[in-house]
Amino acid sequence: MGELILCERPLAANPIYIDEVGLNIYSIEELNYFILNNVYLLNNGFISQDLCMWIGHELGLKDLEAQLRKCIELRAPLHTFVGIILQYTGYLTKSEMKQVVEAIASFENKSPIECQKMRADRLMNKDRIVDAIYEYENMLDDEEMRKISAGFVGDIWHNLGSAYARLFFFKEACACFEEAYRRNNKSQSLKSMLACMRCARDEEGFNRIVDKYFVADDMVDAVKEEVTALSHQQEIVDFDAQVDRLLGRNDLEDREAIGRILSKWKADYNKLCKI
Repeated sequence: MGELILCERPLAANPIYIDEVGLNIYSIEELNYFILNNVYLLNNGFISQDLCMWIGHELGLKDLEAQLRKCIELRAPLHTFVGIILQYTGYLTKSEMKQVVEAIASFENKSPIECQKMRADRLMNKDRIVDAIYEYENMLDDEEMRKISAGFVGDIWHNLGSAYARLFFFKEACACFEEAYRRNNKSQSLKSMLACMRCARDEEGFNRIVDKYFVADDMVDAVKEEVTALSHQQEIVDFDAQVDRLLGRNDLEDREAIGRILSKWKADYNKLCKI
């Protein structure tokens, strides 16, 4: 999992496989850790007799197994099922347990499509950008989307554009924002479209959008000023100056410093692309 997890109870000889993330779990503590960090991936499929059997037979937690089987028998909601696991283990703090249970409960009164969008949005918020892109694209490919309001579909396209923009794929992001604007007719999608062209330094594309959608002069000026202001933030100016100085001197120590900067950029970008 990439982190050290303290396991106070015996490990299972045979793990349970979590299909959503391709992960083997060997302990009840790992299961709690998975729940805490993947709330947005949980759905009613998590409530299973297989999980109950694994907890009882592999971990030897017969009393917890009995509680969970009773939960299934009573057709209790997902947040109750998960809450029993978290409370029994005591691995999370009360605040963390409350946060998890409330997040899951928020899904349960939504339609499947709304739940899927919420999970994708949470992936975005957790910097799981590529996972979010897959989720949004799967939604847009679903035949059920034809029955959903144009505005809602437009919002999905907008969020997909935001995901691509986070990875610096500005042309792809712009195409998504354009699809979003055709459906939701929101000024934010139009502004984002223009901002992407500005970030991509595509003046011809920028002007094409302005002419095609009859963008008002005040919006054009606002987008230009906003993108320019972001590029002129003091932190960015100071960093650019630092890199220019290192490149200008070009001795071994400076080349090593540049290498460290590039390595950090690569690590940060790979983290965003992590699946």
